[in-house]
Amino acid sequence: MAGAVGFLADVNDHWLKPRLLRVVVGERMPQPGSTVPPEELAFILEAVRTHGLLTEVLQDPSDQKLAEAWRATVDAWVERVGELVESGSSYSCWLGTCLLGVTFQECSSERFAESYSDWFEKILRNLQKGLPSLQLVTLVSCTSMSDLFARLAKYLNLKKEASSFAGRVVEPLLLLLNENGPVADEAIDLLRTVIKLYPSSVNRHYNKVESTIAAKIMSTEVNVKLSKKFARVLAMLPSVRVSEGTWSLMIQKVLIGINNLLNDAFVGLEEEKKGREIMMLLVPPGNDPPPVLGDQVKLGGNLHVTKKFRVFTVPTISALAHCCCMMLTSYYPVQVTVPVRALIALSRRVLLVDGSLRNKSFPSTTSLHQELICFELPSLHSSFLDLLHATIKGMRSQLLPHAANIVRLVTDYCKIAKLPTTRTKVYSIVQLLLTSMGVGMSLHLLEVIVSNAVGDLDDNCVKEMTLFSTNPSKGTSESSSKSYSKKRKQEPQIQNSHASGLEKAAISPKKMKTSSMPTSSKGMTPETPGDVRMFTPLCVKIAALETLEILLNVGGFIEDRSLEGKSGLAPN
Repeated sequence: MAGAVGFLADVNDHWLKPRLLRVVVGERMPQPGSTVPPEELAFILEAVRTHGLLTEVLQDPSDQKLAEAWRATVDAWVERVGELVESGSSYSCWLGTCLLGVTFQECSSERFAESYSDWFEKILRNLQKGLPSLQLVTLVSCTSMSDLFARLAKYLNLKKEASSFAGRVVEPLLLLLNENGPVADEAIDLLRTVIKLYPSSVNRHYNKVESTIAAKIMSTEVNVKLSKKFARVLAMLPSVRVSEGTWSLMIQKVLIGINNLLNDAFVGLEEEKKGREIMMLLVPPGNDPPPVLGDQVKLGGNLHVTKKFRVFTVPTISALAHCCCMMLTSYYPVQVTVPVRALIALSRRVLLVDGSLRNKSFPSTTSLHQELICFELPSLHSSFLDLLHATIKGMRSQLLPHAANIVRLVTDYCKIAKLPTTRTKVYSIVQLLLTSMGVGMSLHLLEVIVSNAVGDLDDNCVKEMTLFSTNPSKGTSESSSKSYSKKRKQEPQIQNSHASGLEKAAISPKKMKTSSMPTSSKGMTPETPGDVRMFTPLCVKIAALETLEILLNVGGFIEDRSLEGKSGLAPN
């Protein structure tokens, strides 16, 4: 085998690794204060990962000469990376922190156990600086710290010290969470890693963490994607203090927050007592209400009422609903009591609002507010369909005492759901109900499944979903309500009522009467000027077919059981 100099045996010669790493450190890695082109950095990272230059794994453990040479080159790499991290140059510090993160992932177990403490201190100093001018350093420090904790979690004998390290990170993270944009994004990812791997380290910061996260969810400066990240971490927070009371208190506070926001959003569009009824389910008479989520967060800031509804109310409701979904479907170490009645009632409250006014003669809201509600209803409906799905998924057969309420809700909402996204989610909920509760549920949902699925699968029926017009400027005056009533006989006649705001916002008012159109010899409708062709979207058809398949599979047991004892076969 070749030594430190001279020719290599072949590409698999282990001397290649220390020799190549020596070249990388000596000729390719920059000195502190200098820069490196992006392609050069890409070469360094690819060489380290492709050839395993930092692994120090020996094919022959007795080859001490190779072991010493390789260790010396890795020492040189670590020393150079440390110099870059501690450099006064922001760029060098960023580059060194990037390479340090790669070192966590690639180095040998022995080296990591020897050096993790020193590496942790280096990155923690970066996080504690928290200067706007060092934003890139802060971002990569959060990522590298996550990598360090992920690797550290594999060492069971270091769990106590690792938990202590994680506790020291929480305070700097809370300061970073008050920032906006990428910094808050990376900081919440690191906090999620800390809670997941070392939940006890967050215990003494519990209230402050809850308050900070709630403030970000209810902030107008956080986008929807980031808000859902915060909601997922809020859902994880009860795992810090594992008890039934902690979990129940959190979901109670979240549901009360949602209910209060809906009180303002649905003024004039529902019965005034709805919010009070749900509040009584969450806080029975005689009980004290829990503290406000986030310890008295200022809701929405100083915004105009119109903008506040769009940028605060709806995103906040959706994020809090997502938090509930995560709590209902995630593992929790102890058994908890789920407020099922409140969850179903809250879902019903949102899903059955269609934008129409409760009192048309003396409306208690403005036309502008109604338009805003109708514009945002699809988003709200989607969020609460997810919440209903999560409730069913989390409870399964334990929902049997509440099955009648759920069936009524699904049946009523099928009359409102016109958009492909919401209809697809309704079918997904029905499928979960059938697989969770079996034959009895299939009997109750049989009529609504068949009537809706047949209508969605038959393109000859007049649909109020996706419309393709060959001449949008022309159309018949047939009302959408009258046409739609032909497809579902069980729906009330609504041709004399105003179309709901949701339908106005999402559905073209131009319809056609299929029975009055001439057909060709092949049974197809010719494309004539002004013809409006209507098709059910493929995603809805697939969902309808899948639901019918599950219904037949589950409902088939009814016939099988009726034949028991007649065929000579009996169950064991």
